[in-house]
Amino acid sequence: MLFRVLGPVEIDGTDAVRYIRADKPRALLALLLVKANTWVGVGEIVDTVWSGKTPPVSAERNIGTYIWQLRRALPPLGVDGQRIESRSKAYRIRVEAGELDSDRMQVLLTSGGDALTAGDARTGLKHLEEAQSLWRGTPYEGLVTDQHQPEVTRLTELHWSVRERLADALIGTARFADAVALCKSLTTEDPLRETNWVRLLVAYRDAGRRADALATYQKARAALVDELGTEPGPELRGLQQELLANVPDEKPKAGPEAYVRTVLDAAAALDGEHAAAARQWFDTRHVEVAGAVRQLLADEDVTNAWLLTSALHQYVEIGGDVPNWTPLVAVVAGAASYSKDWYGELISRNILGSALTRAGRISAARTEFTAALGIASVHDDRDAEGTVLINLAMAEASGGARQQAAEYFRRALRLLPEGPTAAEARQALADLGEPEDPARSTVAS
Repeated sequence: MLFRVLGPVEIDGTDAVRYIRADKPRALLALLLVKANTWVGVGEIVDTVWSGKTPPVSAERNIGTYIWQLRRALPPLGVDGQRIESRSKAYRIRVEAGELDSDRMQVLLTSGGDALTAGDARTGLKHLEEAQSLWRGTPYEGLVTDQHQPEVTRLTELHWSVRERLADALIGTARFADAVALCKSLTTEDPLRETNWVRLLVAYRDAGRRADALATYQKARAALVDELGTEPGPELRGLQQELLANVPDEKPKAGPEAYVRTVLDAAAALDGEHAAAARQWFDTRHVEVAGAVRQLLADEDVTNAWLLTSALHQYVEIGGDVPNWTPLVAVVAGAASYSKDWYGELISRNILGSALTRAGRISAARTEFTAALGIASVHDDRDAEGTVLINLAMAEASGGARQQAAEYFRRALRLLPEGPTAAEARQALADLGEPEDPARSTVAS
């Protein structure tokens, strides 16, 4: 390998890596490498080297000087020794197979993928970790113009493929902690890339972290519904159903999984085209569902208990009335805390805060929301933190603390991606008569 373009453009010689410090020769080398083995006209070179600036009258002569400098820096090639060739008003760089790190990455990705397909995860992991080590940042260091951006996009997508297959290899070799960390990075960078949510659920499932897997499904669904208005695809839904169906238990018994799936499906339909039917279902079944929550807690099935609680919360949010709702949620939150189910506790305390707000118990609601915020912060769950902040802001607003509510809405907007939830926070700020930018806030006289 001679040329490194997966980051700052460098010449990788036999003794040391050389970084060309002068901006214009480095930009010229980047352009020639983008179009390796292809003639590049002087006009295109001038446009790239002096991108966004007016080139001097001596531009073409300066290009000749930069070519001379690059020839001195590069090892010879072939019989004639010419690494950079010239003809009238054009230059090209000669690059052989394997001399670009981007080509090397493609080869390693293919080899790693082939090994995974053949069932050899260890060999696949070796190839893919080597491929990942070649990545050093933005390809070509931002030196190329918009005309050549497709090549940068291609290499960025290639890097995505490397990381995704690396996650597969980490799962295949039972390195679940590393797989979870990588998949969480991928889903954070692009929450709409559903295949990586699938990978994260599989990593949690295979690591025996069922509650984390189910919590992740809820986050994936929220991202897809908020941003695209679509439900998860069949693979993701199938994983959720598998997780709900396979509850570890020493004693075989008729479990509640089918019932839980039915309630969750009904809750999901409350804001869709079948909302009226879903509302009627809950109107006739909410007492039964609340009883199921209590039975699940008695059976120490905390995960299914908070899942049903979250479904009932959706019913309450559209005006439904569940008897003894606040005490029930408090018990679920306590059980989740005792069982160290952090996501279940976060969800339950957020729901409890909303229930207390609805009952006018603002101080108690504030305590629950603050606890939920602490859990979200410890686990770096920005989406959950933003959602809790919105509920806390609404509690403060209902208690008359307008400016405190506005500050919580602003904090939520700094955490949440663009979507319906963020739009809700902006509208609430407007309803309070508060600007999104606190610098424009005014103090009431």
